[in-house]
Amino acid sequence: MKKTTTNVTKILDHHKINYELFEYDSKTRLSGNEIASLLNEDPLTCYKTLLVRTSKSPFKYYIFVIEVNKELDLKKCAKLKNEKALEMAHEKEMKPITSYVHGGCSMVGLLKPNLEITVNSTFFLHPYIYMSAGEVGKQVKINPNDLKTFLIITEGDIER
Repeated sequence: MKKTTTNVTKILDHHKINYELFEYDSKTRLSGNEIASLLNEDPLTCYKTLLVRTSKSPFKYYIFVIEVNKELDLKKCAKLKNEKALEMAHEKEMKPITSYVHGGCSMVGLLKPNLEITVNSTFFLHPYIYMSAGEVGKQVKINPNDLKTFLIITEGDIER
């Protein structure tokens, strides 16, 4: 049987990071809570990657990673990044900025490597987390501290 690979798993393999890949039916869009349920996991261990931009052109983009059952607090994020205001990027902006589509975005393997990645302050408290493997219908289970070996990640209180 051929091993499924994604951009994310290739990068994790390259950095010799241990992970488990999980796949689910991707024909319908599922919420993060539904994905956590399919994985039989607590939603507090499942994270989503969000693309955010400044409100005025020229746009500056940021990556924020939060628990799937929480909402991003854009005011907290703007304050953290010393920006006047931030807003969610449009779905059509995802692929050109990140290389990923909505529902399959990951902080690993971003198209623009200079995007600042900020995770919620709970991220590194877990022995493992689930995050997108870079494609809709694929998740990786990984020790979040392993990501610090090759990504520059900041932490902050970014949820509401």
